[in-house]
Amino acid sequence: MRKITFLVTMSIFVLNVSIWAITGSEVLKRVEERMIGEKAPKDMEAIMRMIIVSPKGSKKVRELKAWTKNNINEDDWRVMKFLSPPDIKNVGFLVLSDEQMYLYLPEFRRIRRIASHNKKESFMGSDFSYDDMGTSGFSRYYEVKLIKEDDKEWVLELSRKPKADKPYKRIKMWVSKESELPAKMEMYDNSDELWKVSEEENKKIGEYWIPFKINMKDVKKNSFTTLEMKDIKVDQGLGKEIFTNRFLRRRVK
Repeated sequence: MRKITFLVTMSIFVLNVSIWAITGSEVLKRVEERMIGEKAPKDMEAIMRMIIVSPKGSKKVRELKAWTKNNINEDDWRVMKFLSPPDIKNVGFLVLSDEQMYLYLPEFRRIRRIASHNKKESFMGSDFSYDDMGTSGFSRYYEVKLIKEDDKEWVLELSRKPKADKPYKRIKMWVSKESELPAKMEMYDNSDELWKVSEEENKKIGEYWIPFKINMKDVKKNSFTTLEMKDIKVDQGLGKEIFTNRFLRRRVK
């Protein structure tokens, strides 16, 4: 009887070792390789459709054009220019790092730098913050551990590092084993209360997995925003001149 009990115990131990054969840090590394590393597009251009739904159900639809450039082992760059509606056409947003974000307001013909204390504010009335629209790395700002795994996904818990300038105290992340990208994230505020929930749909374009649709819900406000990409083009050799204040001022067609 003791021999059987010992064998069962050993079997459970071996099974657990098999389940936890990968660490949270290793999973997050795979995620970042897909988002901003070797397995991400060198650059990307796309049209983006933004649908903002208020707590009462009213909708605002906006269209943008976006460009990104992957700088491996450094911050990725991105530019977004609004195409419609007319009242915000040519408004532009430039990200060079988490500390270098710029908003161009054509009505005033000026570029405003987004201060650190403003990064948690709403991006153009949406449920995404300026920080959400920034660079895509997590490991620089969060400690990570693997809390669950099955045959389809890993579940990570990210805890903000003591001196990290990030709005979310904690993030729970579901990572698809197929795409190695987040499928869902729950973001918690400084009181450790659920603040936002993000759900992503990822698809493969050539050799790359791309998060082409993101639904961001603000649980506190009961509002949500959908951001969807189309006409996606990758590895075009986009020049550095696109990611400048000068380009930010240009009109878009």
